[in-house]
Amino acid sequence: MRHLTLGFHDDFAWFSSGIALALVLGMTMRTVARHGGGRGAIAALLAVLVGGCVVSPQPSPPVHDPVLNGGLLGGASDFTVLQEQILLQGKPGAVQPAEGVVVVTNLDAADPPAIAEVNGDGSFQVTLSGTTEHLLRIQAKHGERRSPPTDAKIVDLPFDPQATRRAHLPCLQVEAWVSLEGIADARDAVVRNDCAEEVSIAAPRLRRGGGPFSVSPSAPFVVPAGGSIAVTVRADGDGDELEDVLFLDITAPEAGRRALTLTLPD
Repeated sequence: MRHLTLGFHDDFAWFSSGIALALVLGMTMRTVARHGGGRGAIAALLAVLVGGCVVSPQPSPPVHDPVLNGGLLGGASDFTVLQEQILLQGKPGAVQPAEGVVVVTNLDAADPPAIAEVNGDGSFQVTLSGTTEHLLRIQAKHGERRSPPTDAKIVDLPFDPQATRRAHLPCLQVEAWVSLEGIADARDAVVRNDCAEEVSIAAPRLRRGGGPFSVSPSAPFVVPAGGSIAVTVRADGDGDELEDVLFLDITAPEAGRRALTLTLPD
């Protein structure tokens, strides 16, 4: 409503200025004509008045990535929709700005991501296959822009995004989303080990494998303590799916997993 109100006032101001200008010109032209001022005076007056009514161009509003508020997420605590399905809900204000879609990927299953339209109040609702104990990756999407991935289980919602901390090896850092610009593009995802001991990772694997993504190294590797290794993702295959998840399964010093969402433009 704020944008509509501003737009109305701007139009009204311009409309009012136009009326005032027309009235002034009309009166001036009658006065000049009565006193024989001639066309030159009218032209000069027009130039002054029109010059004073020039509207300065307004800058375009800044473009921001969508924001997903994990504190406004919730879901069904049991199978209230269908057996083996779960319901994820975002309350009003969960997605800002309130536009685009929400992409939900079950990291513990191999089904395609579920897509939900964002309502005008920033809320959404999506049903997908899984259980309340499955880990879901949630991203708000508007065009090619996305919010940072939010990982959560239905049983843990809602949660405070500021209070969450990775329980498994917080000293191992890797970005959660790799965006490629198109076919033949490549990106490096850096795995940084700030732990006191080396970290062993199994051969990288794709969640579905239906896209054109390939990964190197393709064999198990070790990240030394205090060191880093680049995992290169390429879009050089024949698959037609534009999104997948790359899993880095950690085998030592503590078993766990990192998930990297891979995307191509729509």
